[in-house]
Amino acid sequence: MHIYLILTVIWFVFMTFLSHQNGEQTGKASMELAKKLCFAGINVNRLNSYLRKAAHVFLFFVFNILLVITLKSYLLNPLYGVAAAVIWSWADERTKPFIEGRHFSWFDVGLNVCGVMLGWIITFLFW
Repeated sequence: MHIYLILTVIWFVFMTFLSHQNGEQTGKASMELAKKLCFAGINVNRLNSYLRKAAHVFLFFVFNILLVITLKSYLLNPLYGVAAAVIWSWADERTKPFIEGRHFSWFDVGLNVCGVMLGWIITFLFW
């Protein structure tokens, strides 16, 4: 039971760390990954853009799954986790203007919320 809480906290810290890197760091990291994944005929800049968008969905998808499982393991209402994850998806993005080279984006908030909702669907169906 406590393992879920520990995993949730670790994931939260990890995704918050990634989210609060400056623009140069995050751009460099995603471009390096795009170059490693790029194969014949794929535009590396386009792939980089897709990876950056997919990261929002993936990070919040995993976060919400872990959060909901944690709440369920403590016999708490998992909808509190969904609400908290949706609020954090906005709050996390809201802090971006305070980080060099970053900006607030409603589109990115939407991607975060998509990840939360996908995570909720998975936990609803399988847990």
